[in-house]
Amino acid sequence: MDNQDPVVLDASNEVVTLTLRRPAALNALDFATIVALGRAVDQVAAMPQARVLVLRGEGRSFCGGGDVAAMHAERADLPAFIDRMIESFHATVMALNRLPLPVIASVQGAVAGGGISLALACDLVVAARGTRFVTAYAQLGGSADGGLSFRLTQQLGAARAFELLTVRSTLDAEEALRLGLINRVVDAERADDEALRWATELAAMAPQSVAEFKGLTSVQVRDGLQAHLAREKQAFLRCAATPDFAARVAAFAERGAAAAARKGPAS
Repeated sequence: MDNQDPVVLDASNEVVTLTLRRPAALNALDFATIVALGRAVDQVAAMPQARVLVLRGEGRSFCGGGDVAAMHAERADLPAFIDRMIESFHATVMALNRLPLPVIASVQGAVAGGGISLALACDLVVAARGTRFVTAYAQLGGSADGGLSFRLTQQLGAARAFELLTVRSTLDAEEALRLGLINRVVDAERADDEALRWATELAAMAPQSVAEFKGLTSVQVRDGLQAHLAREKQAFLRCAATPDFAARVAAFAERGAAAAARKGPAS
């Protein structure tokens, strides 16, 4: 098994990079990854030299959302496991909001479920061309978490948000840009370079000025987001308690295991 850390922090200069590193699992969020991510954000908050944080994912996908295989492994008490995951994930979302320095997400591949929530918890989002944003929750029989239903409704209105969370679950990068959900779309393989270039530009600005602008633009979201995260958690737990959710998680996990078996062991 691969025992590498699921989250890697590079604080070698004033632009700090935080990398999700479960590429074989499309950087899906299991409990260990969520905890490591929250711990890393707290570390960044305590770094006096940090000016900008870049959040990225190693491999083909920024983040494939919640790790359904990990959920299935905890099927004996799935609601309790979901409770722990969401509680930790939501704490990290709020920590990103409260972080005084700007956070730039560099995304690529299939960005699904909680992966979208994580990207939209950042202040700026750069997407590689070909990125697909897939809400995925309805297909799993769950509800949204990480503030996704809050941010979609805030940006797009109730009708469009409901549509994207249910019957139309996928957006490409260009449409996400047109809808104002992300900031830039660049050619494939250039998202990290563009995020770092943008981060360097922000790092050269007066840090107090940048911090004040982040505070002024995020404070209008913060109180509403905090309250809504609690509503999202309770909605997801109601879904997690249903037989339908457990059955869909099992079916999804079994399809994933079958696909992995067809591929054979990683070389």
